[in-house]
Formats: sequence, C-alpha cells, structure tokens
Amino acid sequence: MSYINDLRANLKALPKNEIDEAILYYEEYLADGELSDGAAVAEFGTPKNLARRLVADYYMDAADEEMFALQGQEVAKVPAKSPFKLTWFIILAIFASPILIPVAIVVVVMIFTVAITAATLIFTILCVLFTFAIVAVFAIFGGIMVLPQSITGGLFYISAGLAVVGALILLSPVVLTLIKAIKTLLVKFITWIGKKIIRKGGQKL
Repeated sequence: MSYINDLRANLKALPKNEIDEAILYYEEYLADGELSDGAAVAEFGTPKNLARRLVADYYMDAADEEMFALQGQEVAKVPAKSPFKLTWFIILAIFASPILIPVAIVVVVMIFTVAITAATLIFTILCVLFTFAIVAVFAIFGGIMVLPQSITGGLFYISAGLAVVGALILLSPVVLTLIKAIKTLLVKFITWIGKKIIRKGGQKL
C-alpha cells in the first residue's frame, strides 16, 4: 500500500524497532477498517505529516523517560541528541498537526524564541568562561616574561593567573549544573507545548 510505504519512508528518524512497530500498527488499522489511501489521508493526514507527529511524540516521551530515569539506569527509548533537535522535531510536528496556521506560527515563534534564548544564555556562559581562561593563560605567561625585569610584578601576574584557573576549576561543576538546568527547563517547556498542541488523534499511543 502506497500510504504505508510513504509512511515508512518518512520515519527514518526513529529507531528501526519503532518504525516496524508503527508500520505494523497502521497496516493492521487500515486493513481492519478497509481504508484506502485516500481514506487514510482523510483520517491521519498525509504520510509525511503523520510521520512528523509520530517522531515528535516518540522523542517527547523519550525526553520524559530520560528525566525520570535514575542515574545509571538505561531508559527504554533513545532521546534526541539535544534539546534543539527535539525542538526541531516538535516544530515540524506542529505544522503537521490539524491546527490553524496562524496558531501554529505563534506557537512555533514562541518555542523558537525560548530555544534561542536558552542557546544564547549557554553560549554566553561558555564565552565568559573561555574569556577568563584566556586571561589566566596570558597572565601566567605574561608574569613569566616579566620575571626577569621584576620578580614582584611577575609573581603577581602569575599568582593572579593561577587564582583565576583555580576559580574556574572550582566553579566548573556549578557552571555545568547551570547549563544542564537550562537544557532541562528547555526540554520540559517545549515538551509541554508539544503535548498541548500536537493532537494524539490518529497516532499510535
């Protein structure tokens, strides 16, 4: 059946076992209901749109499982590589959902704005750390260069550089925790929006 073949072709973002399971479900559904390709499109949307909703739904559930998984415990589903990839899946699924285009645009703009804000915040934090690291390196090497002319001045710059390095080492766990918290909040937000907007009707639950 063309609908099933097209659906399979558009589910490449899913693991193979999930693709096989989804295809089996819809094959049986269409066969039981004796639905033609046209009837399938009327009920589920185009194969491409249905696939986008299924992919987003899978990765939203995977994100939820990842958040609630205990440390060292293997989760049942494979999460998206990053919250920004999950954001992209959800955006595609929103446009593939049977909602008004203006509503979809507003929601997507909101998601995009939050994702860009989170990315900018993470990038800014990393840039600040990198800047301090560069300053520390220049201070240490500058102090070494100054030592022949002024021992006191050279030791001052070296000490300042080492102090910055020490501060960066001490702050790195805090910074990593902060970045992880930003990513977690982003995933929670876009997943919540996705589940509110992407309709479950016609999807395999």
